[in-house]
Amino acid sequence: MSLRTIRLSLAAMALSVALTPAASFAQEAPVPQAGQSTAAEQEQTSTRIVLVEWRIKKGREAEFLEYWSKRATIADRSGLVGEFLSRVDDQKQFPWMVWNLDRRWTTYVNVGFWRSGADFQEQIGRFIDNSKPPQAFEAQRRRRVLVAPERWRVGASPLLLSDHPSVR
Repeated sequence: MSLRTIRLSLAAMALSVALTPAASFAQEAPVPQAGQSTAAEQEQTSTRIVLVEWRIKKGREAEFLEYWSKRATIADRSGLVGEFLSRVDDQKQFPWMVWNLDRRWTTYVNVGFWRSGADFQEQIGRFIDNSKPPQAFEAQRRRRVLVAPERWRVGASPLLLSDHPSVR
């Protein structure tokens, strides 16, 4: 379900609650009209987030970035909301960071937002072979986890609207 659909559903539900006579609440909860979501549906999302921690050998960062940008591409992006490969900033600059980082390698974190776990599985997951050895630029095998949002906030700022110029 898209954020726009969720917002419209919430607005429609709020409007229906505001317009429903108070006496009807004493007898039964309002029945959602066609096209409206129930409260339980609004508390769940099929959206999934994939986190990948990459541990890259010092001095091999450019090779890794080239691999991620040009070889590890996503042919079918129909279920992809957005994917962000990020370098970890310096803990000296941001002392509030408490993630234990190993100085033997450079850490990158990839965060992928997917419409659903099924979309990720179909478009990426089915190609993952954990028995393959790490790439030559990896100091250690990457770690992955698929997470299901339990709660969320949406800000007023939009996500980036186009691919990075180096990404295929």
